[in-house]
Amino acid sequence: MTKKQPGIVGVSRRRLMQGVGAASLTSGLALPAYAQSKPIRMGWIAAVSGMFASNAQAQDWGFHMAVADLNEKGGLLGRPIEIVMRDSAADPSKAVSFAKELVYNESIDVLCGPINSGEALPTLGIVSGAKKLHLIGGSVEELIDPVKYPLGFRNLNANGQWIKVGVKFMVEDLKKTKVAIINDNTGYGVLSREAVTKYLAAYNLKPVYTATVDPNKPDVTDELLKAKEAGADVITEWSNATGFVARLVNARGEQNWNVPIVGHPTILQEQIAKLLTKRSYWDNVYGLGYQHQIVDAQGNLPTNVQAFMDKHKDTIGPFLAAGLPAFLQGHAAVTIYAAGLTKAGDPDPMKVKAALESIPVINAPYGPFSYTPTDHNGFQDAGIVLVNANAQLPNRGYPPVKIA
Repeated sequence: MTKKQPGIVGVSRRRLMQGVGAASLTSGLALPAYAQSKPIRMGWIAAVSGMFASNAQAQDWGFHMAVADLNEKGGLLGRPIEIVMRDSAADPSKAVSFAKELVYNESIDVLCGPINSGEALPTLGIVSGAKKLHLIGGSVEELIDPVKYPLGFRNLNANGQWIKVGVKFMVEDLKKTKVAIINDNTGYGVLSREAVTKYLAAYNLKPVYTATVDPNKPDVTDELLKAKEAGADVITEWSNATGFVARLVNARGEQNWNVPIVGHPTILQEQIAKLLTKRSYWDNVYGLGYQHQIVDAQGNLPTNVQAFMDKHKDTIGPFLAAGLPAFLQGHAAVTIYAAGLTKAGDPDPMKVKAALESIPVINAPYGPFSYTPTDHNGFQDAGIVLVNANAQLPNRGYPPVKIA
């Protein structure tokens, strides 16, 4: 008999408590007494309403809890931390307006967010022009350029890392060569389609079908059937909109077409499973995940992840459905800035920039980050794994599919 492999983070959902109220999202929880001192002001733009809300609400909670934990320990540089938050509602024009307001009118020390690429892209010049440090929560490659935007640092992995790992999995592990790409029509979705096409070309492959779809479209059966008619033997989807992704998985299931779907981490969320006509439709679905989701043989998560979850067990319940990556990404923005500010000893953006570029490793619960003067991406490829979506169910015991 083979040795049972470790499971994945889904088992932690057993900790989901019934009747838990919404978490308090203020940054002033259980604060110690501070000497009179000017607070550190952290700007925060997150789409906690709109089509990306399920992810953003979890990220927002992780961000606020990270700040609360720091304030409980005395803040940063002996100063309390204040959050100046704006809800962009997944509207790039609102994100731009709020970015201008925060960097020019609110005296913030750092801007964190927006937290999706379509909103973050048009804010880059604004934040850079204001000479504010910028923790960027989007994954497309174009967001990071240490020459053009020297104060911008990514606080999650780059999209190309997901796509490179995903394409390798489809071609080398699943042995599929007829790839259909279905993406939403956001800037993020379009850039992702282009990146998938580029990585397929490295294998001398071209997609057999592509579709760029409004994520609010109520039925994607037509796109699914066109992919099938094109002879696709695997679908890769790129969207952060849970409703859109669930409709795609449902359409495949309702056509009794068990072709694998490989895609964006959103496809692993419990929110997706709740929108499926049958939970079995989640079979043969793979999402890009992270080492911090993996439990060991005893069922324990990495130490720093488990410690954070245990500390906030009374309020974490409503946010577990979005998955660990969501709230740990919000947490990472705070952790990274705190590391840079602490080493710099001064909130001056150029000093924090130099500090971040010189810290060997920042061990955030989201994963390890290492920045240099020429690389502001930070996250390491080794932190990414493929996860079978239905393997997240409690008591299933499936191992994640790991890709180097």
